[in-house]
Amino acid sequence: MSSLDFQFICMTDDPKGLDESIVNLPIPMSGLDAFPKTDGAWPKLCLFHPELTEMLEITLFLDIDTVLTGNIDPFFDDPGETLRMLSCGPRWRHFDPSFEPQGATGVFTYRPSFQTNIFDAFRKDPEAAYSNNVIEQGFVAAHARKKDYYPLEWIQSFKYHLRRQYLMDIFVPPLKPAPETLMVAFHGFPRPNFVADKTSRWARFPRCGLHRPKWLIEYWDKYKDR
Repeated sequence: MSSLDFQFICMTDDPKGLDESIVNLPIPMSGLDAFPKTDGAWPKLCLFHPELTEMLEITLFLDIDTVLTGNIDPFFDDPGETLRMLSCGPRWRHFDPSFEPQGATGVFTYRPSFQTNIFDAFRKDPEAAYSNNVIEQGFVAAHARKKDYYPLEWIQSFKYHLRRQYLMDIFVPPLKPAPETLMVAFHGFPRPNFVADKTSRWARFPRCGLHRPKWLIEYWDKYKDR
């Protein structure tokens, strides 16, 4: 999925079970009175902690429910002082660049040394951050000094772009990712393991989830134990 030499890093307070090739880093908490609340993925703000500037250079962050479907080398292009993000909202849902981009933190590329102001702003007043933003990605996008967005075709949404419409899903499985797609985001429900698990239904009423995408089942069978 990548021809580049990269290091896989997991920041966690529980490294048990991680592959020995994965570098484990503790979640940086210096300067915080409490761990950021978990609703809305606020702990992601620790990715902008000043302590990381000495450990990380060009960094690609992926939500755990992201499935790689192509060569992700372009995501490692040096962003310089810019935070490169997935663009959510109507622009992504409709694959229409005429809509205003809305920053999303499911996938982003950055150099931590240029983005510490995001954490600093949160550290000064977490309660204001919570009050003024439904989820953390709005806060991140608002406080990034510079930001831009990946090309729309690089990342498809399973819910928006691949899952079939209501009633059609009774007869046919979800679509395959487009050839130019490099990642598929399973944001919210269903998670990719639900869809790939042949022993359970993966959709919620009124959708049926009778048919599973063959491409995802093959992917999951190949990589789930790696």
